[in-house]
Amino acid sequence: DTDGDNWSDLFDAFPFESSQWEDTDSDGYGDNTDGNQGDDCPEQYGESNRDLLGCPDADYDGWSDDGDVFPSDSSQWADSDGDGYGDDPFGLQGDAFPLDPTQTADRDGDGYGDNPAGTDADAFSSNPMQWADTDGDGYGDDPFGLQGDGCPTEWGSSTQDVYGCPDTDGDGVSDGNDAFPLDPDYWLDSDRD
Repeated sequence: DTDGDNWSDLFDAFPFESSQWEDTDSDGYGDNTDGNQGDDCPEQYGESNRDLLGCPDADYDGWSDDGDVFPSDSSQWADSDGDGYGDDPFGLQGDAFPLDPTQTADRDGDGYGDNPAGTDADAFSSNPMQWADTDGDGYGDDPFGLQGDGCPTEWGSSTQDVYGCPDTDGDGVSDGNDAFPLDPDYWLDSDRD
């Protein structure tokens, strides 16, 4: 009896562990649930080792089937926000926002969700340099990002000198830089006459 548990080494499934001596389901975890490495499912063979020890784990991800929200997907096991997408953003059906049930994806990786109806929605889901459009003119609020709005709180359609500022005559030059803001044929007055 090497481990001194009163079980002969010949009949002790764990001859070097005094808190375990039997392993009914032969999964490597002892039947004594209070002992070291105790089997949480002593009558059922299992390989789980993350939440419970020795319980069935159909997808072999370490999480018991009972504790795995995705028991047949080894790349996911939890869904903290209950939206049906797993917390691991790199797994199948991954959730880029595991604590926000209104957002699941962030295609451009800027930290704002692609669902326009969700919280912290990304107005530009394919542009990592823009995410908000306060004035709704189609140009992002970050003036330093790709096609940044020169007038983020004022709707505008200018595209030549700055993006998104008022352009009354529609010539592409913002009213602030257009010498002829009411004439679409002219915008520059080089001789200042």
